[in-house]
Amino acid sequence: MKLKVFIFFAMMVALATGCFAIDHCNGIESGVVYYNEGEFDRAIDEWRTCEDYGVKNSDLYYNLGNAYFRSGKLGFAIYYYKTALRLDPNNDDIIHNLKYAQAMTRDKVEEDGEENPLLSDLFKAHHALSLRTQMWVLLGIFWAIALLAIARRISRSGRAKNVLIGAMFALSSVFCIIAMSAGYKVFVAETDIEGVVTAKDADVTSAPNNKSQTLNTLSEGTTFEVLSEQGGFAEIRLGEKIRGFVKTSDVGIVK
Repeated sequence: MKLKVFIFFAMMVALATGCFAIDHCNGIESGVVYYNEGEFDRAIDEWRTCEDYGVKNSDLYYNLGNAYFRSGKLGFAIYYYKTALRLDPNNDDIIHNLKYAQAMTRDKVEEDGEENPLLSDLFKAHHALSLRTQMWVLLGIFWAIALLAIARRISRSGRAKNVLIGAMFALSSVFCIIAMSAGYKVFVAETDIEGVVTAKDADVTSAPNNKSQTLNTLSEGTTFEVLSEQGGFAEIRLGEKIRGFVKTSDVGIVK
């Protein structure tokens, strides 16, 4: 039993630690200065350096999206807005700017019908906490349950034991709900992958090689579903009619 508890604790610590990334880079501040001075390309260079250094947060990606948009590079703007939104799905500023940029693309795909209000509320609740925060909350709840279990074991009062059992049950229920939400986020991050055309256009070919037939051509900023990656190509799907391969050098894959 003790071994199982230790293994579970170790897994929780590993998951929580794995959700952290470097949060600061000097280039963030200098990029803001360049952006405010209208030197968008220099701001992009600073912020991309921070990205290469390991900084991964929605603010950085949102700023990159804005800088690319102001530079007239619609594809990269949409790519970074989508990357930012993946980390902060309820951010109204990111959502607004993404929709504004997407309205300027040439390739249009029919959207689903009116969103169900109940599903919308569940989506907001699901994303109320980031995956990183959820990992730490789960770790805190685990320790709280462990302490309550110890207190129940040493308590001599039957009434106190019943209260402690009730508290443990309530915390266990919350733990399971948050764990399911976190697990689903991890699953979506691994399986639901989008791509954006960052070049002026991208040819959709019948096979992952340069000699295959061109089936379609997607314009800059077009978003599609990524099914797989094969060498220098990505297998994609767009709506019900377009499916094939695009060069990864022509697109950005949102992960």
